[in-house]
Amino acid sequence: MSTGKFCPIWLFKIIASHTVYDYIVRDVAMFISSKKFISFFTKYYDELKSDEIEITATAFIQFLGEVKAKDPFLLLNHFIYSVITDVKPNEKGIFKKDPYDGDNTKKYNPDIALKDFKIFAYACRSGLTKTAPLGWDLKNETDLGLISEAINKEFSIDDMIDSVI
Repeated sequence: MSTGKFCPIWLFKIIASHTVYDYIVRDVAMFISSKKFISFFTKYYDELKSDEIEITATAFIQFLGEVKAKDPFLLLNHFIYSVITDVKPNEKGIFKKDPYDGDNTKKYNPDIALKDFKIFAYACRSGLTKTAPLGWDLKNETDLGLISEAINKEFSIDDMIDSVI
């Protein structure tokens, strides 16, 4: 099904970051997380691909290893929080467009997401960014719209089989 819209870059960064977070903290394979997001968002956006999510997630993990991040899960959590607070997907208003409206052209790719993550990581390590409150977790947020639904969706083996077929 073609929607004519592409995933917004902020949402792609959240998806990739949460895939890494699930891999590091919850011991969920990147393949499973990426398939979960793909199966949820294919009805909203075109060309969101599992391999792009996995390439981005792998690049994030590689970067975290290169900089020898002490608490990579905290850095990922802070990054997710900063993207959420910048976009404010739960805010509605007359002059504010829906942040989940897709883009007419594809504006995201693994290189852009990695570059933004690196910039944030260096700024965070220098104390120049806003960090997530203690104990904050995206999974506990319920009023963020589609991203909350996607993260809290249970992904079963049936969903995985359907996504392969």
